[in-house]
Amino acid sequence: MKALATNLCNNILVRGKEENISITPMKLQKLMYFVCRDYVQATGESPIAEPFEVWKYGPVLPSVYGEFRTFGSKPITEFAKDAMGCARKVSESKNPILSQVIDIVWAKYKRYTGSALSAMTHERGSGWYSAYMSGREKITLEDMENDKTGK
Repeated sequence: MKALATNLCNNILVRGKEENISITPMKLQKLMYFVCRDYVQATGESPIAEPFEVWKYGPVLPSVYGEFRTFGSKPITEFAKDAMGCARKVSESKNPILSQVIDIVWAKYKRYTGSALSAMTHERGSGWYSAYMSGREKITLEDMENDKTGK
C-alpha cells in the first residue's frame, strides 16, 4: 500500500527537527521529489499514490502544498496532521528500502536551500524538465526513472 504524501513528509520533518535543520515548504517539496525519484529508481514504483505536478518552481505535490502553504517561505514548525488531528509518519521499519532512500537523500540534500534544490529539479534531464518540455502537467514514473540530476 502506498503512503500518503503528507505522512512521508513527516518522516523528513522529523529528521530536520532532530538535527535542528530548518525545512521550508519549497525545500520539503524538493526533498520529497528526490526521495520519491530515488525510490522509483530502486523499486520501479512510487512510495506514494499522488503524482508530482509540474509547477513553475519544480515538482509539487498538491496535498503537501495545501498542508504547508501557510508557512510561505518560512521554516515549517508543525507536522502534517490527518483529519483527526494526529501527526502520522510512514513506518520505515516496514519498508527498509524507503528508510535507506530517505537517509541517503537527507544526508545529501539537507544543507541546500529550497531555491537551490528547485534549480536542481530544473536541470536538463530532470523528471520535471522532461515533463515540462513535453507539455505535461504531471511527472510520470518514467520521467523519474530517467532523472539523473543531483546524483
